[in-house]
Amino acid sequence: MFEKFNFRPFIHRALRELEFYKPTPIQDEVIPLIQKGENVIGKSQTGTGKTHAFLLPLLDGLKTGEELDALIIVPTRELGMQIFEEIRKIIKHHPGLVDARLYVGGTDRADETEKLEKSQPQIAVATVGKLKDLAIDANLLKIYTARRVVVDEADMVFVPEELETIDRIFSVFADDVQTLVFSATINQELSVFLNRYLKSFAFVDLTEKAITKEEIEHVFIPTKNKDKHALLVELLHLFHPYLALIFTNTREKAEAVASYLAHAGFKPGLLTGNLKPRERRQVLKRIREGAYQYVVATDLAARGMDITGVSHVINFELPRDIDFYIHRTGRTGRMDFTGTAISFYDYEDVDYLKKLERKGLRWVLKELKAGELVPAKTRSSQRKIRKEEVLAELKARIPLGKKVKPGYKKKRKQMIEKELKKMKRAYIDEKYRRLAKKK
Repeated sequence: MFEKFNFRPFIHRALRELEFYKPTPIQDEVIPLIQKGENVIGKSQTGTGKTHAFLLPLLDGLKTGEELDALIIVPTRELGMQIFEEIRKIIKHHPGLVDARLYVGGTDRADETEKLEKSQPQIAVATVGKLKDLAIDANLLKIYTARRVVVDEADMVFVPEELETIDRIFSVFADDVQTLVFSATINQELSVFLNRYLKSFAFVDLTEKAITKEEIEHVFIPTKNKDKHALLVELLHLFHPYLALIFTNTREKAEAVASYLAHAGFKPGLLTGNLKPRERRQVLKRIREGAYQYVVATDLAARGMDITGVSHVINFELPRDIDFYIHRTGRTGRMDFTGTAISFYDYEDVDYLKKLERKGLRWVLKELKAGELVPAKTRSSQRKIRKEEVLAELKARIPLGKKVKPGYKKKRKQMIEKELKKMKRAYIDEKYRRLAKKK
């Protein structure tokens, strides 16, 4: 129970209104560490309550005065708005006045400047771009006074193109600033940062090799030579989802899928990167109000956005980055709910599935037959035998002599891999030709 953390009364009032009665595992482990003043790295699957794992102790221990006390850095304006809304739900119960401000793209800079020249917020949520503008370049937001800094969805904050700016931001903080970093995955850039800026920290890893929650069922449907748009319509008719997020890799594809669904009689929402901030807020508001049962989105919606009630995630296209598969599918199965993640895949995606498998993801193959989703017949064992036969044949064709020149073994391996790829491509092309003839 939350009583064990000895929060101030206003926090408990907020928890009752939010109907939070029992801390999640990440909250249970992280909150005491933050209260002790330790640097924390929290690694946990999406939908496990890590936002409140840092918000509750942060707001409980907030120093109200004329200086910025806590800063939360986020990768996107949508996540920033979401966290800011959660802050407002809590601080309205505070007995005093808490000045919380949001700094993201698409806002009125003149208004922000005027307010910052008059006073500083006690807690701020900001994107990297806004921090560069207001804190580093203009020196309007005095972030150097912050006692605690949070980086949420850190693997999306620490990307190569932002590293120079991140360096400049962290160089102004005091040496004893408490740093809290949260992410579902840890990439190379983040690892470098942790080693560079944090001399000591508590590492809380609740992923336990499972890259997604057990409550999510992962289903892959082979599309072969099928019309994916028609297949999607058939799926939606079959499921009648409470709320389905349908992901594509590009804005153009998202618009095409949404248009197809509209012509098929559905009323889909569309959430892409080219929407203006006001339009995006309206779409999100309508989603939360239940106006949409189907939403077509790009990866803008995959990171950190807590959209309640997502029963199904459908990958119309598999994301190129496997980490984005994790974040997309993490939109369903939030907290204690179950969810279903369905992905269309083609012959060329077999290696993609193997990579997910090596990361510990358990998935099943299914196909649509007579209006039902049934287990798909696989020939994995036959394919494995065939591959071993082909590999033996190629090794015989490109022999390794008793005496070879330096570097030849590596070159031979590359030659064999190149031949395997050519043969695989030829096999796929032939498969498509045969399917096309049958049609």
